[in-house]
Order: sequence, then structure tokens, then C-alpha cells
Amino acid sequence: MKSGSSLNPIDVRKSTRTFQNKPLTQDDLGQISGYLNKSENLIGPLGHQFEFELLIEPDEGKKDQIGTYGFIKNPQGYILGSSSLELKSLFDYAFVLENIVLYLTSLGIGTCWLGGRFKKQEALSRLSLAENEIIPAIIPIGYADEKGRPKEKMIRRVLGARTRKPNDELFFYEEFEQPLGDRGKDFQRALHYVRVAPSAQNKQPWRLLFSSDMSQVHFFVTNPLADHPLYMCEPQYLDIGIAFNHFKAGLDEIGIAGKLRITELSIDVPEGYFYITSWFREN
Repeated sequence: MKSGSSLNPIDVRKSTRTFQNKPLTQDDLGQISGYLNKSENLIGPLGHQFEFELLIEPDEGKKDQIGTYGFIKNPQGYILGSSSLELKSLFDYAFVLENIVLYLTSLGIGTCWLGGRFKKQEALSRLSLAENEIIPAIIPIGYADEKGRPKEKMIRRVLGARTRKPNDELFFYEEFEQPLGDRGKDFQRALHYVRVAPSAQNKQPWRLLFSSDMSQVHFFVTNPLADHPLYMCEPQYLDIGIAFNHFKAGLDEIGIAGKLRITELSIDVPEGYFYITSWFREN
């Protein structure tokens, strides 16, 4: 996909695990660097500012030093940044990094979220981190090899990469016992974008609860991968940042404005559901 396409990059983004053994062009590298050098592109909706590095290793023998344990083949570079372990910071980190992913998609560059399957110490050595910072996730990049490889096809089958939970398990009205159903017609595009968002091991942990007048949406997560040894943080806090990114993209398309804020809720919350933040409509 190139930027002249009328499709939203969300519609065409997919996780690329097999890349062509072909360097990124200087034009594409320049556009990526230009995007990453603009501070306004790197601030999340909750106000956290980040820096992201484009890591390109010209030496063929060192291209995969960060290492993905065979999960990714022929990456031509990586994008990586850092965050504190604070929930709000992780949310913003994921929101910003997904914007980068979608920008790369618009350039025709393949990507894949990696929160677990990379060599953490090697990645950490590439950045100067504060004492309380981690690298929550990285993005290998390159031109997709559309033919793929048997291992990638197996990975996609195991993860159920294209399988999505039904709307009635994700979106609710007033209380979690009541699915949103047809009440969400004005939000149809935004909810579609949320539903197709990437998540760690495709667990889709986001749950959205709409208020009775549809002016508020409360974002919750489940924790199917809590304390999983693969990850440097609980990945559901990244997943919900990605989901909100897609939600906002859908609202932007139809001109619905709103802001996030944390609020007190007086509702029954199922065991294993955790409140993150709320969106308040402004028009």
C-alpha cells in the first residue's frame, strides 16, 4: 500500500514475519526518519512523550543481532523505544508505536509487533534507558515476502491470526451482561477497527462499555497473559493502547471528537476485568 490509496492502513495491515532479503530504499528510510524526528508524532493521548530509534544494520552478518528466535525472517531493520512500567505510559507507548506501524503500512513496508520473541538484553544495549524503563515491544520492518514460508503459515494457524472474537464478547451497553448490539451504529467503523487490531498472541483482551446515552466509552482489559515470562510488561496494557488507537482512527473518519480521562465508575465489573480509562464525546 502506498500513501495515495483511499484505504485506511488499518484495513490492509497484517503481521509480516517473512521479509524479502532486500534493503529498504533510501527514500523509504528518509521518510521513516522524518516521521520519527517529529516530536508531535511521538506523544500519546495521555501526554507521554517518547523517542523511537530506527535501527538499520548494514552489515549482513549483524542484521538480526537483536534476534527473534526464528520467529521473523530477513528483517531489514527495527524500530524500538522505551517506556516506564506505569500503565498510562505503556498505553501511550502502544498508541504511538501503532501510529508508526500504520504509517509504515501506508509506505508499503511490512511490520510485526514483537513484545516477547526478541533478545531483550541485545535490544536494551541499543538504547540509553533510565533505571525504571523497559522496551515493551519492538517492530521488525522490511518489504513483505508475499510467498511467506511454511513456518510463518504454521505460526499464523497456531495464533489464529485472522480469527476475531464476535462483537458480543467485546462491546457492551451499560453493563457487562448486556452486549452493545445494534446500538453502536454510529461507532460501527471505530468498532470494526478495534476488532481487527493486533494483540499479543491474538488474545484480544479489550472490552468496551458504552454509557446509556452513548457519550462515554469505558475501556477495560482482561489479563490472559499476566506474568507470562516472554514479556517485559503485561502485554494487555499495550494491546489496549493499540485498540484505542484504532477506535480513535474510526472516529476521526466520521468526525466524532472526544477526550480520554480516568473517572470513577459505579458498575459491577466481572472478575478478571480491569479498568483503564474512559472516552468522553465532545460533539
